[in-house]
Amino acid sequence: MIDALLSTDPSRAPGRRARWGGLRSLPALAGCLLPLLSATALAQPAGLPEIEIERLTLNPSGAGSLVLGTGELLRGGGYRFSLTGHYENDPLVLFEGDARVGPVVQHRVTGHLAGAYGLTDWLEVQLQVPVLVLQRGEDLTARGVGRPEEGLSLGTPSVGLRLGLLSQEDGDALDLAVGANLGLPVGNADALAREPSLRVTPSVMLGRRLGFLRASLDAGALLRKRTLFSDDADVRDEVGDAIRLGATLATTGEGLRGEVDVIGLIPFRREGESIEALAGLRLPLGRHVEAYALGGVGFGDSPGTPTFRGLVGLAIGSGAPVACVAGGNHTPSQCPDLDDDEDGVKNRNDACPEEGGEVDARGCPEHEVDSDGDGILDVRDACPTVAGEPVHQGCPDTDKDGIPDEADACPAAPGLAAFKGCPDTDRDGLQDSQDACPTEAGPANRKGCPSKDTDGDGVLDEQDACPGEAGLRELKGCPAKDTDNDTVADHLDNCPNEAGPANNQGCPAKQKQLVAIRQDRLDIKDTVYFDSGKATIQRRSFKLLDQVAKLLKEHPELEQVTIEGHTDNVGKPEANLRLSQHRAEAVKDYLARKGVAPQRLEAKGYGQERPIAPNTTPKGRSINRRVEFLTTTREGAQQ
Repeated sequence: MIDALLSTDPSRAPGRRARWGGLRSLPALAGCLLPLLSATALAQPAGLPEIEIERLTLNPSGAGSLVLGTGELLRGGGYRFSLTGHYENDPLVLFEGDARVGPVVQHRVTGHLAGAYGLTDWLEVQLQVPVLVLQRGEDLTARGVGRPEEGLSLGTPSVGLRLGLLSQEDGDALDLAVGANLGLPVGNADALAREPSLRVTPSVMLGRRLGFLRASLDAGALLRKRTLFSDDADVRDEVGDAIRLGATLATTGEGLRGEVDVIGLIPFRREGESIEALAGLRLPLGRHVEAYALGGVGFGDSPGTPTFRGLVGLAIGSGAPVACVAGGNHTPSQCPDLDDDEDGVKNRNDACPEEGGEVDARGCPEHEVDSDGDGILDVRDACPTVAGEPVHQGCPDTDKDGIPDEADACPAAPGLAAFKGCPDTDRDGLQDSQDACPTEAGPANRKGCPSKDTDGDGVLDEQDACPGEAGLRELKGCPAKDTDNDTVADHLDNCPNEAGPANNQGCPAKQKQLVAIRQDRLDIKDTVYFDSGKATIQRRSFKLLDQVAKLLKEHPELEQVTIEGHTDNVGKPEANLRLSQHRAEAVKDYLARKGVAPQRLEAKGYGQERPIAPNTTPKGRSINRRVEFLTTTREGAQQ
């Protein structure tokens, strides 16, 4: 702690000197940890300089020690987050000469949020954020000392970076790391929780495991702006640069652990010296959760050194680094290059890594047998009478596909786990036994065969009646024919065996055609007439319907015909719908009587729902009273 001369109280008698400190006791050779950085304050209590009185920082990674670096780092991707409650007694006390006047800060409670993350196995970042919860002290305003703010305040956050140089885990003689903490210029000067400038703490950290114990040193410098309490050269009245030293002795293992820490400060100039001794316990609450407590006493006359302090906290993280050294905290599988049972066989090759054995028996006692000679002892071999592989617990994998024979539905052919070891040669998602084209990739809806159109006519080969000859879709991929050489293709020719002009649908001119085959319909050139308001077909429409029947019988490729009935909008919609249905059915019955297979015909009435002309004129209504014939070809696509 630091002594400083006060000159702010004019009532003080000549020769009387006021000094600041904590518990003024034994001189020390080492100094406390200080919060890392500060920034210029807008105000601070009268008679006090702008300063952060908190001296203790934590070790966010928790590796080896709760408060000091030990040379160990978190592994790449490892993390630790902690919340710590912290109490200090008498960290700042006013003295006149050697007489204690009273504590400016008697009780101080802080919450510390801390986190660390391993960017790689050799680089770690850290963050600490202290939050002052409350502080209490005596009212010394009569002596010219203002009262610090006592409520909730932000302390000095700090960020840190550590670089690992050596690691016992990697076979080095010790752990060695260098690092630096940088305090950000943030905090509350009125609460004695900020200094006038940045504060930097570079350090070197080294440690070594000695059986179940670990010893470590953390040595560095505390670099901060010089802050004077007075100009009296006879009084140690400043806070500034110093050497900081710390030492830890801790137990290792997976259960309850303990540690003892000694932290000291040696100032470069007139600052008082200080030293603290702390002892703590750490208790795992699960694989990734830890509770801890730490307490100790301080000695010296430098501000910020408390009479005693205590900490309790909870941390969550990915766990401490594995100790790959003899006697370290690890399992044989975590450290394959060690020989934990000291039988001359490294853990990676030792079938019995936790019991000494013979080299010839892969590290197991002589009495253990390997009947199938596969290098896996019978007691650990799932298939002790058949030579196998370690990855399958001694069971064979004949086709080497990573699936042991006992679980492989196709043990003689390399396959995929998704098909229980059976192959999918073309990798199309269908195993070969279910793939109609096992060497050519194709979709499941085609049974694994690719889509092919050899003649390029747009009709796939399996649907193409002429796959080697380009044709028409409506002819199932076959080319059009013109049997009577009248330039009208047979599938559009009403008289395919008699030559006739195209404008008469390929029939002789004397046979006037009232029906034409189109791509998706039969185009009738006359009207189907019904008695008014009835479904009775008038005789004048028989010639037209006879031609429709003849055409359908001569063109079986028109597999399905939908007969649609339509009306105008005269009358009620419901009645018109029924009338149109009855008229369509009447046409269907007529065609069936003329020899058209009934299963090729479907009747569908739409009433007045689908007009093709305005219903506002007699002509328009006459056009809307109609029958239409829609056709579908054999392959199922409407034409």
